[in-house]
Amino acid sequence: MKYQSKTLKLAAALAATFAVAGMTMTHEAEAADKVTFNMAWLPQGSMSGIAVAIGKGFYEEAGLEVEAVRGFGGIRTTNEIDQGLFEFGYGNPLGVILNRSKGGKTRLVGAINDRWPAGLCFVKEHHDLKTPADLAGLTIGGGQYSPVQVMMPAWLERNGVSRDSVKLLQMDPAVVDASLIEGKIDAAECWEGSNKALIEKRAREAGLTIDWVEYEQHNLDIYGSGLVTSDKLIDENPDLVQRFVTATYRGYAYANEHPQEATDILVKLFPVLAPDVTMQQVKETTDLLKGPGPMGDMTEEKMASTLEFLKSAYSVTEDINVADIYTTRFVK
Repeated sequence: MKYQSKTLKLAAALAATFAVAGMTMTHEAEAADKVTFNMAWLPQGSMSGIAVAIGKGFYEEAGLEVEAVRGFGGIRTTNEIDQGLFEFGYGNPLGVILNRSKGGKTRLVGAINDRWPAGLCFVKEHHDLKTPADLAGLTIGGGQYSPVQVMMPAWLERNGVSRDSVKLLQMDPAVVDASLIEGKIDAAECWEGSNKALIEKRAREAGLTIDWVEYEQHNLDIYGSGLVTSDKLIDENPDLVQRFVTATYRGYAYANEHPQEATDILVKLFPVLAPDVTMQQVKETTDLLKGPGPMGDMTEEKMASTLEFLKSAYSVTEDINVADIYTTRFVK
């Protein structure tokens, strides 16, 4: 009986121990906040920081379980964040401004593109373009829902060139790059960290060379894409936002120092990616991240300039304050 009593006591103690351990394990498992990040498009080198933070366990260390999913454009991504479909996304000031103009409550919480990363690519064997004025009389192709359809005409006028002097085609994004190489259009929208690397690869394969007229070099000093979330999430769970932002920029900092490893991680996560194109995109994103302050920082002056240009280009009449579209509290 004494032996049985001791056995029962030991069993009870072990059961209690396992119960506590089980509770601890369950708590630890539940402690990881699940986050979905909308990439705004297909995976590419601009997502290096996100991929590295996933692959190197930076999010896990921050108590986050992050899934990166494809998107269908920055404007749609921003609206979907506002609707609560995603916690974070790769969005730009334009998407936030348009969302705000319709009563939405989204906000940039960190910059990735410290400058607008777009321009107009052309084949050097076909044209010699150096300034916006050189585009007069040419045919330019861009995706039917791309910002180029509205921003380029506004940018031309800002540089003293009539918007009517350029023929702008709305095209399926899948055919824009090939149409440029084949000479069906004179210039095409292209983006650092994105399709510029692919256009250049296709040109090399065709024995051609690519150059571009960059918006930022011609009177357009505005922010590009960054990390977007909702005011609701900021208000209800600022700690989660802080952990995500910190871990994400930790990922970008690592990618900047280790571009080859960042490329390898991206290709492992998304095997459809071409390593050479992805590597160029990763390096271009490193350059886009460079600003005067800490990584991800934004200034009121430049954001005001961004708001002014985009409101004018898109004829936004709603009253939107600069402070409504961004915050730097999570990158300081």
